[in-house]
Amino acid sequence: MEEEDPHLQILTSEEVYFKKLDTIPIVSVSLIFSVSLEIIGIIFISVWPEEKNKCDTYFIYLYLHCAYWLIIMLTDHFVKAKHHKLRIYGYLDFYRSTYQQIRTPLFIASLWITCYLLLAVILHHTHKVNYEQYCHASEWFTPLNYIVLLTTVELTIIISVYIHYIRKVLRFNRLRPPADVAREEWTSSFTQDTYAGSSEVGCYHRRSNLEELLEMQADLIRYLRDRNDKFGHAIMLFAAQRSLPET
Repeated sequence: MEEEDPHLQILTSEEVYFKKLDTIPIVSVSLIFSVSLEIIGIIFISVWPEEKNKCDTYFIYLYLHCAYWLIIMLTDHFVKAKHHKLRIYGYLDFYRSTYQQIRTPLFIASLWITCYLLLAVILHHTHKVNYEQYCHASEWFTPLNYIVLLTTVELTIIISVYIHYIRKVLRFNRLRPPADVAREEWTSSFTQDTYAGSSEVGCYHRRSNLEELLEMQADLIRYLRDRNDKFGHAIMLFAAQRSLPET
């Protein structure tokens, strides 16, 4: 009996077995760095209060935030890649429900980079003659304090988003739900309350959730397109292997 092609085995197994979403370790790296950045800011303000070091700690903290933005960007890239695979496997509802969450940290970090730039411009403009003296001043609102205060607000948002996302992923992996496209109640929602006997392509929905239904249709179309691309690639590999001369 002829042995089944391994590429086709992979494709068929994806329809049967649950695919665990392993993004928690990736997100945890950014989460740990977020907490560390806040702790470093507190240390710079309370434990390292010498006036001669205030300018140095201010610039060090800005450098650390640049590194933090790079980590958030890499996390966003890898998590999006994992969620793209999840969408290909047919988990369209979970993909839609977490799409904004996985994009929020990068959006917030990028927005705060702009805020830091604006703050630096304002401080340098208002204290362009005596900026170093202002940086060394013992007032409460020094440049370092401004930066740490802004970072605290930023990290509060990002950490909350990451924790909520991790809880969602843990619940998803624990429940091990079947793919949405394999559930009859999910696919049947496209035909409910539609005009029977209509020969036109599309959907006419009587209820108020027409927008949600159209989003589900768009997700299903993207899923089918991705699956067709994947099957086409596997068939090309299969045909190429068959066409090779036997040795």
